[in-house]
Amino acid sequence: MMPEMPFTIKETRKMISSSKEISEKNRERILQLHKIREALFGPNDVEKSNFVKWAGFDEELTIKVAEFFYDGMYKRQKLTQRERELCAIAALTATRAEKQLRTHIRAARNVGASQEEIGEVIFQMIAYAGMPAFVNAMDIAYDIFCAEDAENG
Repeated sequence: MMPEMPFTIKETRKMISSSKEISEKNRERILQLHKIREALFGPNDVEKSNFVKWAGFDEELTIKVAEFFYDGMYKRQKLTQRERELCAIAALTATRAEKQLRTHIRAARNVGASQEEIGEVIFQMIAYAGMPAFVNAMDIAYDIFCAEDAENG
């Protein structure tokens, strides 16, 4: 049985490195992909232990999904990572995927998107997803921005 989500990058790396549920064959590749994710999502990434959780029951699936995103889609040069994150915020707002929206708002801030740009993208979703989706997403953004402000003094 896997422990609850770790809350630091160091703890996540340690879990991947020491997990008896991840084979030696795949351990290094999972660590490599996790490092790519860390660079994008930063130290406040609440999703970071998915690598550990998923690898515990299907290592190959974990690697395939991670490779698609972190070694494939996120490396394409058609959009900047900032633009890609703003697109993700729009899609996640429209689909009301609140857990993932939190992660991608933080990622957008990590790659240079301003609070105003994020707010505008969420605002644009009123026309496509409706006022409730906008309100939910703005509440999430507000909480994240307040936490940032508190961290930065």
